[in-house]
Amino acid sequence: GDCAARYGGEEFAVLLPGQAAADAMRVAETIRLKVQEWSDGAERATVSIGVASVTPVAPMDWPGLVSSADKALYAAKAAGRNRCIAATVPPLSLVA
Repeated sequence: GDCAARYGGEEFAVLLPGQAAADAMRVAETIRLKVQEWSDGAERATVSIGVASVTPVAPMDWPGLVSSADKALYAAKAAGRNRCIAATVPPLSLVA
């Protein structure tokens, strides 16, 4: 099933097996909005999210998937924070 875990100091990973990239983006946006909603007072809490997706027909190793999500996360931060950005994973091909 789905799994959320702390990945690094301020980084978390959410694994959504069987979910399409568009569904993962909807989950990410829900998380972002909930964090924003829960913050109160003068200091508003926000979250920037990078989403990477891979399908069983286009295999990618774990470090490559994490790297793609990390690049998307930094793109979200560079674009002004408090947003979700989908990774642009390079096209993968199967070799026979």
